[in-house]
Amino acid sequence: MFEIIRALKTKFYTSKNNLNRLFTCNRISAQVYNDCLNLAKTHFLQTGNWIDRSALHLATKGEYPIHSQSIQAVFEKYINARDNAQKARTLGYTQVRYPYREKKNFNTKWKKDGFRIGENGKIELSLGIFHGKRQKPIVVRVKELPPGQIKEIELIYDRGLKLAIAYDDGKYAKEK
Repeated sequence: MFEIIRALKTKFYTSKNNLNRLFTCNRISAQVYNDCLNLAKTHFLQTGNWIDRSALHLATKGEYPIHSQSIQAVFEKYINARDNAQKARTLGYTQVRYPYREKKNFNTKWKKDGFRIGENGKIELSLGIFHGKRQKPIVVRVKELPPGQIKEIELIYDRGLKLAIAYDDGKYAKEK
């Protein structure tokens, strides 16, 4: 039996100010990603080796006004893309490129400690602590929350901003 993590893509409602703050989050996530690209390139040119997860963590820690786990999710996506490109190239897929293109927007992800679920579909998305001050969370509302335990929330753009909510509903897949 395998535990299944399900995802729900949903619209949300919030104030105009919070909507602007959400767009800013995705621009900041893009800045984190672009900085990861530049740090990795500089590191590779200086040492001939890939930059590792801990070096990226140290270089990005506390540098951006979004939640620390959101920053971590961005550099993990970069590292996964780089590692997958490397695996594909070793299998002979030479047309596959390492991550190189800078982004203007990048999905922002809140992991388990980065959000709070309230009543009536209220979700508080934390922006963490920046320069010693806790930032005001972004409050959004969804019509219907998925059943079960919410694992993470990702702010995506699909013909408008939406939330992709990953959750565990307690059901298991059967082994074949």
